[in-house]
Amino acid sequence: MGTLRLEEQLNCLYEGYGYRKYRMSKFEDYDLYAQNRDFLRSGQIITFTDADGSLKALKPDITLSIIKSSGGDGEKLYYNETVYREVEGAFKEIAQVGVESVGQIDAYAEGEVIALAAKSLSLLSEDYVLDLSDISLIHCLLEGMELSPLDREKALELIGQKNAPGIQAMVDQGRLSSRDARTLLELIGIYAPLREGIAQAGRLARDERSWECLRQLSAAADMLEAFGLKGRICLDFSLVTSLDYYSGVIFQGFLPGVPFPVLSGGRYDNLPRKMGKQVGAIGFALYKGLLDRYMKQERRYDSDLLLTYGPDADLSQLASFAEQLRSGGYTVRCERESRQSSPVRCRRTIRYQDGIRPEEVEL
Repeated sequence: MGTLRLEEQLNCLYEGYGYRKYRMSKFEDYDLYAQNRDFLRSGQIITFTDADGSLKALKPDITLSIIKSSGGDGEKLYYNETVYREVEGAFKEIAQVGVESVGQIDAYAEGEVIALAAKSLSLLSEDYVLDLSDISLIHCLLEGMELSPLDREKALELIGQKNAPGIQAMVDQGRLSSRDARTLLELIGIYAPLREGIAQAGRLARDERSWECLRQLSAAADMLEAFGLKGRICLDFSLVTSLDYYSGVIFQGFLPGVPFPVLSGGRYDNLPRKMGKQVGAIGFALYKGLLDRYMKQERRYDSDLLLTYGPDADLSQLASFAEQLRSGGYTVRCERESRQSSPVRCRRTIRYQDGIRPEEVEL
């Protein structure tokens, strides 16, 4: 699937749900990122001094700019932008596609964004998997365990690692009760289709807040089924984050043969509220630029047809002939005949002769 075609398909998908394209410049005031470093995936930012003396940054993130520019009303936006981030010790340009819904986020709005994430992945592979978690339920369970801040952070880390021996070590060290350890072990053992996983998680709920989190997850499951999505969305509570901005459902998307999540998103109400905007927000980003080396299948051919022509060929008719072939869906490369063999890989090579008709060409 060509990059342009994929971008067009994604644009049509989002616009079909009423999302408006958001555009921004390559630059943003550095202060925006400096004040929200804990929201960024990388603390390294490329900065420069503008002509007026102000400090600018090449944008490492789109969501911050969207929330900053939001008027606080309901907005549904999508974008195709390039971000500049440190990857494996070097700064890189990364093409990123994303969706953001800002405003009064109810079960419909939340389910719609998750559904768009799943549908985005399906354009890349029918064998995608979208793992979903709820950070509010995890935090709720941990708060009920009355852990110290250090032990709470350690437990969160072990959940993300599915580290059962580490959880038992906390019990042995007197940092975690056996009852709480059993809860965490059950939690990290859940990996199932969404409905099934919610039923399993019901055994762990200890108070009304926990039940409310599960009710919200169940509402999300209802919406996803209504959007026609079943079977490829799984509940996985090992999907955690220590970022304080995320406040509810979080999710990551995976594709076969790609050793990292290609999509991530979630509910992040705390970010707009930090900026003084009393609204909810949910969104995701698809890291299209990181997929190139995994998703691009090597082309066996440079073109379907190599069309050679001699010195006496009518070049206008040649051009018209080649255009007719292209309009029929073929890729055509034209070259003047040479004694040297062309390094071009083509499915077929034919010599153009005046009077030849497109229907005479078979590949």
